[in-house]
Amino acid sequence: MSFEAIQNYFVDGWQILVDQAQLSVSNFATVFNLVTALDILFLLLILWWLWTKIRKTNLVRVLPAFLALLVILLVSKLLGFIALFYVSAVLLVVLLVAAVLIYNQELQQIVELSLNGRKNEQKVKTLSQHERADFVRELADTIITLAKSKTPALLVIRVTKPISRLVENGTPLYTPLKKEFVLDIFSRRSRLSNGAMIIDNGMVAAVGSTLTLAAPKRFVFSLSNPAIKQVAMHWEAIVVITHKHTDTLSLLHKDQSYSKLTAGSLERVIKNILIAKQ
Repeated sequence: MSFEAIQNYFVDGWQILVDQAQLSVSNFATVFNLVTALDILFLLLILWWLWTKIRKTNLVRVLPAFLALLVILLVSKLLGFIALFYVSAVLLVVLLVAAVLIYNQELQQIVELSLNGRKNEQKVKTLSQHERADFVRELADTIITLAKSKTPALLVIRVTKPISRLVENGTPLYTPLKKEFVLDIFSRRSRLSNGAMIIDNGMVAAVGSTLTLAAPKRFVFSLSNPAIKQVAMHWEAIVVITHKHTDTLSLLHKDQSYSKLTAGSLERVIKNILIAKQ
C-alpha cells in the first residue's frame, strides 16, 4: 500500500467522522448560540451555589464525577454524539439518586440550615444604649481575659454591613454572648476554635468561620492573613486577635490598627466605633 493510499485512508476517515459528528463551523455556530451560552452561565451559577452549600460536607466527593458527566453531556451535545449523550445523561441521574440515598442526612441538614437561616437572623435585635454598653463591657472583659491567659482567638464584630456570608462560612449558633462560653470555645482545640467567632449585636452568630470560601487548611490568626484584612476593610467589621505566646492583643477596623490596649481603652475603642456607626 502506497503512502498516498494511506494518506487518503485517514483523510477519508476524518471526513466521515466530521460528517457524522456534524463538526462544520456553521453547525457549531447554530448549536452554540446565545441560548446555549445562557444555559451554561445559569448552570455555573447553580453549581457555585451548590458548592457553597456542600463544601463542608461529604457530598463534595460526588462533585468531580458530577462535573465530569456534565462536561461529557455538553461535548456530546455539541458534537452530535447522540448515544454518548443519552448514556451520560442516564449515568448522571443514577449518580444523583445514589447521592441522595447515601448522603440523605447531610442533605437534610443543609435544607434545615437554609430554612432556619432567616429565623436565626431575626434573633439579632437592635440594642438599646444601655444594652449596647453592657455588651461592649462584657466583650472587652472577655477579650482581655483571653489575652491574659494567652489563648489564641479571633473575634469579628459586626458594625453595619451584613455578615451573613461570614456566618455561612462557619457553624451558625445565634446564642447570647457570654464570657464563659467564649473562653470555653477557644480553650478547646477543635474545629469550632480554628476559625473566627462572628458576633452581631450581643449574639454569637457563628463560630469556626473561615471568613472566605478559599481559606487555607491552616487558618492563621494574624493581621497578615488576607482573609482577616478583607473582613476589616470590605465588611468594615471590628477584628480582634489574641495570641498564644504573648498577652497582647490586636484590633483592626478598616485601615486602623490598635495594639497593647488595656481593658478600659479596648472598651472605649470598640464603643466609639459602634456608636459612631449607629
